[in-house]
Amino acid sequence: MKDTSNIFKLPPNELETKKSSLDALWDDTAPEIVDFAKKLQGLLQGVDTPYVIGLDGGYGTGKTHFATRFAAQMHNKIKTVYFSAWEKDYIKEPLDVFVEQIAWLVKTEKDIIDKLNQPLVQNLLTSWWKTTDFNLRLSLKGLPLDVTTNLKKFIKKVNELELPQDIFQEAKRNLAEYIKLLPQGKLVFIVDDLDRCRPDTAVKVLEIVKHFFDIDGLIVVMPINQSRLRQYIDAFYGIGGTAEQKGVVAEDYLQKFFNEIINIPNLNYEKICADRIKGGEFVNNLVYTGDSYNSIQELQKWIANYAKKSRFSYRETVDVINRAKLFCNTYNEPIRCRLLAYQLCDRLYKEKNKMRHEYNDIDYGEDNVYKDCPQNTKKKLFSRHPAYQPLSSINNRFGHLARFRLDAYVSMAGAVRDTYADVYKQIKHLIKLVSDISETDFRNKTAYNNYIKPELEGVVPALEKLYKELREFQRKHGSDDSDLDRAKDYELKVYNPHLLGDK
Repeated sequence: MKDTSNIFKLPPNELETKKSSLDALWDDTAPEIVDFAKKLQGLLQGVDTPYVIGLDGGYGTGKTHFATRFAAQMHNKIKTVYFSAWEKDYIKEPLDVFVEQIAWLVKTEKDIIDKLNQPLVQNLLTSWWKTTDFNLRLSLKGLPLDVTTNLKKFIKKVNELELPQDIFQEAKRNLAEYIKLLPQGKLVFIVDDLDRCRPDTAVKVLEIVKHFFDIDGLIVVMPINQSRLRQYIDAFYGIGGTAEQKGVVAEDYLQKFFNEIINIPNLNYEKICADRIKGGEFVNNLVYTGDSYNSIQELQKWIANYAKKSRFSYRETVDVINRAKLFCNTYNEPIRCRLLAYQLCDRLYKEKNKMRHEYNDIDYGEDNVYKDCPQNTKKKLFSRHPAYQPLSSINNRFGHLARFRLDAYVSMAGAVRDTYADVYKQIKHLIKLVSDISETDFRNKTAYNNYIKPELEGVVPALEKLYKELREFQRKHGSDDSDLDRAKDYELKVYNPHLLGDK
């Protein structure tokens, strides 16, 4: 499946289409994230350099989705280089990755090269390559470089180039001179997926940025999971103390690498659903207001709830909404909105996690009437017998005094029914029977007045309360005797939309 999160993996024609239009670039992104990108760009255009900024966000919050699009947006104003540290961590020394990216930048910016004198470009590349030990083919117009070799071995043969003793300082000066010729005199490195690397690789990348890239004109942007990086620092440097002390020390140490760490805004799933789920578009099987199980408001609430649990991107959330629209406008009965939201989100959640071989369902939450198990709230309501315990107690102690079959009342009060109609019938019948019991039904009036009557006083109110709870439960969930079959039908048609409309 094509990775549309990382736009730099798109085919060249699709990538250029994305880059050419800011609307196309962000068309699968929430408006608040687009606004954040604009503000962040304004910040980076104005900051003094060198400058290192961390963009903090947890796993699944869309850091790569944001970083790749932001890199393409920035490149139109400030030359920007994006790469994934995680995808490059097979390279032994992280510094080699940075050098590779500098070479790529020089190669792609040929217009700038034509304006430079050749010794500057040669010394820029050669001075950085001196620090590396990897193979690269590079051919630049106007430069006598066309090599496929180990760079250290190649450099040894370039006798006409004068290499200073402190190669890193010279390399930094050369890069600073090159950056001055770029638009706005700045260069942005976006280093992604640092928190997915091995701890040693992640910390090495931070150290490289700290020690070798404090260069005028250079900005380094790192989307990070701050809590995970603190754990890496703790493990790498062997920070001692209690867990709380370790966290404080690791956080202080982390701050040394960054000028600033800011949070990437979390997606506002409620706003996405409110904006995208409109009454006029969901024309069938839904009502527009209220908390009824088949209202627009319920659909908005539950898609937002399960999308947030699943940590969906904006694009994925919109995809769920579009599928919900097709289902709602095609299904042949009023929609159970919570069930539909759950089934749609659970399907996408499982698809996302196939690569990890994780097939767990997302958590439905409380009141799952569609799970065939003893914990099913509906089953608990059906088996709640307010009359059973009092009648059983009376029968055990005073059954011999009754002028009627009190044990038959006990059996009826404890029987579990299978349908709503039978439960309601059972409750109504018990209310009548218990209400009709009087002292004349027992041979001992004292026992009735002192023990039996007080025991019976709470039975009818408890039965009436259960009756109301069942009615409210049905209203809230759209529950009926077909709940389990309906859940199977929803699942079938969520996975097979072409079956929608079939009865």
